Amino acid sequence: MKTKKYIKAAAGMFAFAGLNQEAQALPMFSTQTGMDCKSCHLQHIPKLNEFGRKFAASGMTLSKKILDENMTATDINPSVMVKSLYQKTWDKPGASGDVSTKSQTEDGEFSIPKTATLYLGGRVSENIGGLVNLSYKKEEDEAISAKAAYVQEIEDGFWGIVGSSFADFGPFSGMEFYNTGLYKPLRTFDMRTLSNAFQASSIGTGESTGLQAYYDKGNLFGTGDHFFVTAGAYAPTQDNLYMDIADNILPFARMAYLYPVGNFNVMMGAFAIAGGSTVASTESLSIERETYGIDLQIEGEIAEKLVSLNVAKVLKNEVTYTGVGAGAVHELDNLDNEAFSIEGEVNLTPDFGVKLAYMNYNDRYTYPDHDHGGEDHDHESTNQFVDVKDLDHAITVGLDYSFDFYLPMKASAEYCWAKPSLDRVKDYETLLFSLNMLF
Repeated sequence: MKTKKYIKAAAGMFAFAGLNQEAQALPMFSTQTGMDCKSCHLQHIPKLNEFGRKFAASGMTLSKKILDENMTATDINPSVMVKSLYQKTWDKPGASGDVSTKSQTEDGEFSIPKTATLYLGGRVSENIGGLVNLSYKKEEDEAISAKAAYVQEIEDGFWGIVGSSFADFGPFSGMEFYNTGLYKPLRTFDMRTLSNAFQASSIGTGESTGLQAYYDKGNLFGTGDHFFVTAGAYAPTQDNLYMDIADNILPFARMAYLYPVGNFNVMMGAFAIAGGSTVASTESLSIERETYGIDLQIEGEIAEKLVSLNVAKVLKNEVTYTGVGAGAVHELDNLDNEAFSIEGEVNLTPDFGVKLAYMNYNDRYTYPDHDHGGEDHDHESTNQFVDVKDLDHAITVGLDYSFDFYLPMKASAEYCWAKPSLDRVKDYETLLFSLNMLF
């Protein structure tokens, strides 16, 4: 079997992981709250549990310092996260659907590190929290992202206003705390575009600068339930390099309701992004977007084992760029897609989890018929791009292991089998190992 030669690499990673089994979250928030990671995270970082969601909804203002009258209300701390990857693909298709001759991962690729991020944030004052991160990515420019929240506590909850600007976390990055992939960090798999519908469709990722108000309340009907709603507006950029922020503001809304059922918390949610306009080819770049989706999250215990299930459905995601510069870079490409995914994970021990995902993807966009950039192909077609990205299904399996070896760490191994819907596009496979280190 072609994966056999990678078994030793995986075994070595997890044997190294087994040297110590104590796990922690970002040290900055552990310092601030006085709690370890199991207080805030579900199964493995960065997925959030009930208290983690409460901490996020507080705008990161919860702090052990508020219990000490002799200390300042400010509680700002730093952390560093470094992520390294090894990725290998087999028969990965290029833009035309033929096996790509340019993919670095066909021969296996180490990225050490893939990303390195410095975080600085926490409680600024009684009602203000914030976060700044400076990130390096191997294949992208360095980036700075930040958010600030003004928060008021209410009975069993919070309301607040959040301003944010993020390089790669999507329009809901100001305030979103469920693990369904609508906010890029909160997902089950590192192999996100083959396992999560919101990531595959580019909804829960990308540049964003926005302002939103939110209301988050527990025990809405006095039954242990939880209600969250947010609305605001964002521009899909951090600067005016390609488009004017002021002329490309898109409204969005998100609602989620969680209800306890036996040993489980069941969340049902929905979201929408709609707005913008089309312009003539000689006018300044403009975006028009119509996006809708629903999600479901279930978390709880079976036979004293932590389990989670996340379902994501993209009902519609149509994004159109017009004007000067439309399509000039990948980030300005038009989109029209639908997708569905279901991801589950079971922790066999408190630190070791097994996970499984199923996803299908339908690229509905009608591509203009033009040359595909010289990529080798041996077929004739009036348009070699149409339906190339469609996936009848992608099935991904994986292992997560959280541990502490001088530093808090998480190791993951994932493997995906992808079957394209188009007959002429070959089935392909992807293997990924990742290691996260937290300082």
